[in-house]
Amino acid sequence: MTIQNALNFIRQGQHDNDFRNKLVKAETRQTRQEILNQNDLTFTPEEFEEAYSLTLFKCQEQEDADALMAFRMWWIMLCRSPDADAPST
Repeated sequence: MTIQNALNFIRQGQHDNDFRNKLVKAETRQTRQEILNQNDLTFTPEEFEEAYSLTLFKCQEQEDADALMAFRMWWIMLCRSPDADAPST
């Protein structure tokens, strides 16, 4: 797991609609992790946040920063979403 993997994930996730759709359609966290593993994009939440900060620092245009912030929120919400087969409480 590396920050570079998280940087690659951010880059790919922002520009590859098919990749994002696969992650959204994954019904479990494990399936999402398998998709990341298959793409050599294994990283920890801490590495993601570090990569996010580095990428945000490099943004020269406000709209680039806004898009990055929106991507981060999408990823956080996706990570927090319950598994489709998990019982509701």
